[in-house]
Amino acid sequence: PESDRAPLRPWSADICGMYELNPSEEVATRAVRASVEFTEYLRVLIEARRKEPADDLISGLIAAHDAGDRLTEQEMISTCVLLLNAGHEATVNSTVTGWWNLFRHPAQLADLRADHTLIPSAVEELLRYDTPLQLFERWVLDDIEIDGTTVPRGAEIALLFGSANRDAEVFASPDTLDLSRAENPHISFSAGIHYCIGAPLARIELAASMSALLTRAPGLRLTEEPVRKPGFVIRGLEGLKVEV
Repeated sequence: PESDRAPLRPWSADICGMYELNPSEEVATRAVRASVEFTEYLRVLIEARRKEPADDLISGLIAAHDAGDRLTEQEMISTCVLLLNAGHEATVNSTVTGWWNLFRHPAQLADLRADHTLIPSAVEELLRYDTPLQLFERWVLDDIEIDGTTVPRGAEIALLFGSANRDAEVFASPDTLDLSRAENPHISFSAGIHYCIGAPLARIELAASMSALLTRAPGLRLTEEPVRKPGFVIRGLEGLKVEV
């Protein structure tokens, strides 16, 4: 409901603190508190929708749960948290960092301003060039050998998305921003069973915002060098000051 949307962004920001390496006690406490508050809010909303269904996602999840016991309440809550929460940091950071990189590459920005058909490939290249999620952790479920190294069951590994997106064996001139890059198999949305379920929506959002800014603010320019957020896993800027 529109009247309930104000806490979503703060909850999202606080929950994402748990993704950083070695979060402080204060950050961890905020993340836990936000998770508990968000969960309790969803329990109440699910109960309300169970009594009075509406034309919305939660009512659809309830119907699926009640009809075939396909989703537990906790699974419904986890799904809602994922859908409402997951895209906030990533899409915001992709947008802001993407524009900063465009300002740092004026020739590429000029090409984009002159030819808006480059927007789809520009979105992919900006995601590759400076991905909003530099790494993510996984836990190994079975012993596996990777390039001659045995990784045992239970090991924790870090997947370096930022490094993979600059792999010279995959990308020609990997350290060059090329908005017209045709072959771009970046892994900013991960891969396999962990592939981001919000990737199609993220691409639509990024392309729409880029198109709107190019059309409505064709002379957009940077007025102050930005400061990066201190996060190591989730990569973003404190802000981006511009003039229209």
